[in-house]
Amino acid sequence: MELTGKRLLVLEDEYLIGLELERIAEECGAKSVHLVSTVAELLFWIESQPPCDIAILEVKARGASSLDAANLLLQRGIPVVFATAYDQQRSGIAGFADVPVVLKPYGKTHILQAVAAASARMAQRMPPAKEDGASGEFV
Repeated sequence: MELTGKRLLVLEDEYLIGLELERIAEECGAKSVHLVSTVAELLFWIESQPPCDIAILEVKARGASSLDAANLLLQRGIPVVFATAYDQQRSGIAGFADVPVVLKPYGKTHILQAVAAASARMAQRMPPAKEDGASGEFV
């Protein structure tokens, strides 16, 4: 899956890793990448900006969990990918069995596979669009 035309929201508290992820996304055709480094910034962005197409979230950023923010994004129909440096979280995050996890350090292939998986899973969870063009509620 390419990221062509996609708007990404990225929570990453390590600046160089964030820049590398931004580079990967732009190389794959992303329309925009918005980097935030704290969960507070992430929540502010979610509430104040137009929705992104996909979110890549560090599980813990500066000691704060991103799980509540991930729930909020998923409820809004936005696919989420978790990123972590902790191998024990690779098999999944409790309560988020269907959210892909990439283990740091990750590369372009890992990100693209995780984004494709997250998008496919979200598409399966979303109800079909109503005939008037409006979408149904998230299930």
